[in-house]
Amino acid sequence: MVVRPLASDGPVTAPTSKNRATTVVEYLQRGIRENKFKVGKALPSERELSLSLGVSRASLREGISLLVSKGVLTRQHGIGTFVSAAKDQRMAEIWTDMVDRHPLIQADLIEFREMLESRTAELAAERGTQADKERLIQLGQDVDVAYRGSDRQQQVKADVALHQAIAEATHNPVFSYLIDSLLKVLHEHVQLSIAGLSPQSETSTQLRSQHHELVAAIVAGDAARAGAVSKQHIEFVRTRLNALDHIPPRRKR
Repeated sequence: MVVRPLASDGPVTAPTSKNRATTVVEYLQRGIRENKFKVGKALPSERELSLSLGVSRASLREGISLLVSKGVLTRQHGIGTFVSAAKDQRMAEIWTDMVDRHPLIQADLIEFREMLESRTAELAAERGTQADKERLIQLGQDVDVAYRGSDRQQQVKADVALHQAIAEATHNPVFSYLIDSLLKVLHEHVQLSIAGLSPQSETSTQLRSQHHELVAAIVAGDAARAGAVSKQHIEFVRTRLNALDHIPPRRKR
């Protein structure tokens, strides 16, 4: 099925190279407002959208990426691109506004994540049910498999799923919501994510070990250990993956 231009749009003409991505953004946003594209439903295929708009797939992907970075759309690797729920869009707008306003936001977000995730790990160890623990063990195995491969998208997906599950094991929806929205910004907007690590690299090996230790501490109900391992992991992410060790602490800026 080919997606037809919205009735109010009139005929779609081929946009200039300067505004192709903007055309995509405006078209999709209009479609979302008019309920043509619904929350929880996948967008039409890239082929259908590019033909309907008269733009290349590269331009289409650029426009979609802009909306993903704003939290309007969410990518699910291997499944499709979906319209985000209104609450997710509002939270993403808050993070995006901070990113635009503060040039050193990368280091600040990591600093906040260290505090948030270490406490999240402690509470998960204290409150996690048997079902939570079984889920964490499975997700931890998924992370191990992902880092033994070289599929960046699979690494990101598995990594985020584990950290989200840890937040959910706190049984505090505030932690779950904050972790979910924060990780989306880090991976989509600020581009703080795994950069296609080699399975044989020291970094990949250490990440597998860190996640294994974190899950083991939570499953054992050792809150102090879980919090310490989580802090060590985020510090490793800050210095090794995101090369932020050169940015001085806030008090020295």
